[in-house]
Order: sequence, then C-alpha cells, then structure tokens
Amino acid sequence: MKGKALVRLAGLALILGSLAWSGTVHATTPLRVGLQAGHWRANELPDELRSLRGSTGAAAGGLREHEVNLDIAQRTAAYLQQAGVTVDVLPSTVPPNYYADAFVSLHADGSANTRLSGFKIAGHYREWAASTALLAALRAEYGPASGSRWDGEHVTSGMRGYYAMSSHRFKHTISSYTPGVILEMGYLTNPNDRRLMTQGADRLARAVSDGILRFLNSKPEDGWPAPPPLPELRATVMTATANVRSGPGPKFSVVRVVNRNRTLFVSEVRGEWLKLHSYRQRPGERWIHRAMVKLERINDEPPQDS
Repeated sequence: MKGKALVRLAGLALILGSLAWSGTVHATTPLRVGLQAGHWRANELPDELRSLRGSTGAAAGGLREHEVNLDIAQRTAAYLQQAGVTVDVLPSTVPPNYYADAFVSLHADGSANTRLSGFKIAGHYREWAASTALLAALRAEYGPASGSRWDGEHVTSGMRGYYAMSSHRFKHTISSYTPGVILEMGYLTNPNDRRLMTQGADRLARAVSDGILRFLNSKPEDGWPAPPPLPELRATVMTATANVRSGPGPKFSVVRVVNRNRTLFVSEVRGEWLKLHSYRQRPGERWIHRAMVKLERINDEPPQDS
C-alpha cells in the first residue's frame, strides 16, 4: 500500500448525477479541501490530544488502516486537483483552526465480526446545514460507485464527536466554519470490503472526489447559514425505550420512541425535562424526561476518535 504512484490524471471526467458538470467547480475564488488520512502519524498528535497517540486504527489482511486511508486520500487529491481545487492531505494532526471549503476524514472500520460490511458518514453533532449537505453529496456518490451498503446504524458517538471537528474543545481542529464529515469507507476486517478498498481504491477515490465536487458546486449564492451553537450536554438513553415528546410534560404528544443507548444532545434543562438539540433543522420541539437518560457535560469527555 505504501509508495503507490498517484493515479493517472489524463482524460479525467466527472459526472455528478443531476448537476450540469463541466469538469471544474463553479467558483469565483480558489477552493481548498482538506483530506485527512485517519490515524496517519497519530504518534505525532499534540499534547492536548496525547491520549489518542496510540490510536492506530484497524488492522487486517496484513494491512494497517492508515495505509489504506492515505492511499485513497492521495488518489482523491489527484482527482480534485485536476478539477482545479487546492488540496491538503492531512495526518492525524490538523492545523489549528483549519479553514477549508470542505474537510473529509477518511477511515476504514474494523470489527471482531468479520461479516459486518458497508460504509457510513457522520458530521459533527451540531448538525450544521453545510456539513449535512456534504454528507448527503458524499453518500449520493459513494454508495452507487462502491456498491456498498449503507451502514448508518453503526454511526458512533466517536464519529459524531470526532476530535478533528470539535473546535469548541481543542485547538488542532477544523474551524467551526469549515464543513466537515468523517467517512468510514468500509470494514478492513471484512474480506470483500478490504478487497474493495485496495483493488478498487481508485474507484473509491473518484467517488469521494465526485461527492466533494458535488457539494462544492451546491453552495447557495448567498453562502451557507452560520453554524448553530454547540450543545454542552449529552443524554444517553438508559431505559429499554423512552418517549420523546413535543413539549416538557406527559400531556404533550409522543413524536418519537428511542431505544437504549441512543445518544441525544440537550439544548435546555427545564426542571425534570430536557429539550433536545434540533436534528437537521426539523420543525417542532423535542423533549425527554430526565429519568430516562444519563446526562453528561460534553466538555468533560476525553477526545473522541474513530
């Protein structure tokens, strides 16, 4: 995996679904994209993230995760550069307050269950519209191109609270105004996914590039709205099921039922009721009773990796 030559760039053609794609992004200023190769040079992380220096990622089939991540990141960078985008291929350490038009952290998952397969993408739990759009664009391109199943049921709190996107807690992160997601490209521990990420690495890189370009080309004329405020509290459901209601009390209607271990983010505490952080700007309020959950302050957590 190490030392592979970058893909040939001649004849690059990008087809972005419903977009009328011309081969370059429609922008009046140069665009910059950060591609992080997950776990690459993790031993060099700064002191504020020193607890993650031993986080070396998955390993299977004689491969280390960072090797796969770096190979696909470099291939993706080549496609983006051909489209006129400036690209930074970043290690585990992100420059302080890193600003770019998009940031994608590339990872390969691992599990003791070798039958698990598929890809998943997550943005930071604050659910900024720009990051949500980046996630949607990547999913639209990566899924069909890879032929992999969507593994969204295994998105973890470590992905949603990924350290590189936690600008409210650490210095070596992306800016709060940088749209960012983490992409788990497949399971290194699954033979079929591993084959896809190695023998099909160029196909996956093209899909990641296409997704990023689709996103860059979708920016509204008046720009993305400002990022929402970051929640300070997290609630983990401790009962088998819990009702989410439309208001702070049992008289309000049940709008959703959530299961044990579900992670929710809290924007307000009102007595025994917790108001939940808006998810993807969906209308209406969401409340849950405090007795159903374990409430924790997010800033008290150690840095999260995936």
